[in-house]
Amino acid sequence: MTKWIIGRLILFSLFSGILQKYFCLDSSTILAQGTETTHLTQTSSNSDGNNSSFETSAIVEGASTEALWFGFHEEVTIATRHETPLSKAPSVVTVITAEEIKNLGYRTFVEILRTVPGFEILKSGDLGEVFPAVRGLVGSEKVRVMLNGHLVNSPRTGSAFHLFDDFPVENIKRIEIIRGPGSAVYGENAFLAVINIITKDAKDIDGVKVSSGYGSFDTEEGNITFGKTYGKVDISGMVHYRHTDGFDGIVESDLVTQIDNALDPLGFPPASQAPGRVEDWRQEYDLNLRVSYKDFYVEGLYINKNQGPFIGPQFALADESNIEQNYVFGEVGYKKTFDEKFTIRPRLYYDQFDRNSYIEALPEDTHVPLDTDGDGNIDTINTYPDGLIGNAYIREKVVGTEIPFDYELFDGNLITLGFEYRLTNQTNPHFFTTYDPRTLVWCV
Repeated sequence: MTKWIIGRLILFSLFSGILQKYFCLDSSTILAQGTETTHLTQTSSNSDGNNSSFETSAIVEGASTEALWFGFHEEVTIATRHETPLSKAPSVVTVITAEEIKNLGYRTFVEILRTVPGFEILKSGDLGEVFPAVRGLVGSEKVRVMLNGHLVNSPRTGSAFHLFDDFPVENIKRIEIIRGPGSAVYGENAFLAVINIITKDAKDIDGVKVSSGYGSFDTEEGNITFGKTYGKVDISGMVHYRHTDGFDGIVESDLVTQIDNALDPLGFPPASQAPGRVEDWRQEYDLNLRVSYKDFYVEGLYINKNQGPFIGPQFALADESNIEQNYVFGEVGYKKTFDEKFTIRPRLYYDQFDRNSYIEALPEDTHVPLDTDGDGNIDTINTYPDGLIGNAYIREKVVGTEIPFDYELFDGNLITLGFEYRLTNQTNPHFFTTYDPRTLVWCV
């Protein structure tokens, strides 16, 4: 066995020597950028002592095409927080450009994610909220989402998908995705993946672009994207509106249907709204603005979103529910490089999340058997004339600053130091119901 292995190694060494001697192939040729024709030279001895050469442009062009196809020439910032060639990024990174988004007809942020390897977009069966599964693991709070490097995950839920699932694509320059853990670089919310949405700047737009559309499920949308450079001032942004009735699936029976069937022998009238259509409608306004002057920039985003309850938290159809969400952030920053080696990038930011949920969990005139004394026996049948209604409101605020310092020791070696301070609080929470939360007895 040992002799066989040694023999194979000797043959491999001889074969490699022959290739190196007679086919002088430079590795830099294979990795050449672009599609320029490159010559490989075969040296051979003949009676005249002349050398013959032949073109192998197909090999080089094939390698160059592969590099272009996989985007190896692109630089990404998500893997190291600095511009790094995709071929050298120390993570499994996917880059989706504006051209790809346009050619493939994507309309929202989650539509893009559906095509990313290892990603799956799911929808909850109660309120219809969107959440991702990455490599088979579910958890929207474990996927960090950023807009131009600004964290947009909610502090309370840890998720960004309840706000950014329908984020428009018209102002997206590219999306960078780490398809794996990024906690070592970003900390919290990065266990499964990291996503950075990069918007177009003034040079990318250079004017005003207006678009509108109409599609399935009575979907209507309009968008204005603008960007212009005035001397040393760059202004860019977007105004967007979208409304859709959403999925029009029919629920043949729900929780109240089962209650009605159980109480029918006792003479109680039915209250279920099934069979009926799910409430998957959504309406959204988006406003994004970025202004930069020399090394300074100011950026802001506002999202207002209203949506239906899909089926509802109790899996019962109702017609008076509405979930309203408002999100706003503002950020001011500065980036300055000294002597081409030392860079400082301080920034100050503010975020505010508002959620107002008015949920009709059970429809009007629903009858519910209750065990009010906890002995395991039903002792009363409660009726909800106005339905089982809960109204919850909460506001989250985030104030923070980050001051990183970068110093390049030599080519390929960069040291980053800095600190971050972030203060998070919840203000003005309130909860109103038409029932006692402990006993579910109607109390209005």
